Amino acid sequence: MYALLLSLAACHSSTGPLNVIHRKDLLALARSDSADPLDRSLVFKNNATVSITWTNNDSPVYSTFAVYHFSSHSIVSRNDTILADTSTVTLSASVTQGVFGFTLQPATVVFNIAGSPTIDVSYANFADFSVIDSAPSKYPDPTAFAQALKLYYEYAPDEWRALSTGNAANVASSALSQPGTYLLAAPK
Repeated sequence: MYALLLSLAACHSSTGPLNVIHRKDLLALARSDSADPLDRSLVFKNNATVSITWTNNDSPVYSTFAVYHFSSHSIVSRNDTILADTSTVTLSASVTQGVFGFTLQPATVVFNIAGSPTIDVSYANFADFSVIDSAPSKYPDPTAFAQALKLYYEYAPDEWRALSTGNAANVASSALSQPGTYLLAAPK
């Protein structure tokens, strides 16, 4: 047993996963908090293809904050149990105050890596680009900052990974990794 533990310890790398960035090295897109989205339940059948809109709380308009897209069988399991075709899936989404970020729960849900859910985060309303003041040489204007925005996933405590993100017309689109915390940001 002792030899096995030593060999496992020898294989462990303390450098951590590649392409990880710490939160202090990210500029999150700030949000005006005048109309934060309310927490949202995302409920759908596992064999259905659905899009669920999460709106800002800017009554009476209710502009779009994000749209989640779930393709058929984009959720593999819940609580270590493989889901049936007709299983109902419920996720909860909560906004991160002051920035374009959110958390999906529960952590016991597993996404299909071959066809994970995707999201379109709309920053057309309530975006506050003043954060670029802390990196004026890197982002001389809001357009440069917007082009650098990516959706980051918190892989481990204070270890963020950039996801492949497409930006078009104030919307950042990306596949989702797993339930957890996400942040729309750019490197400092």
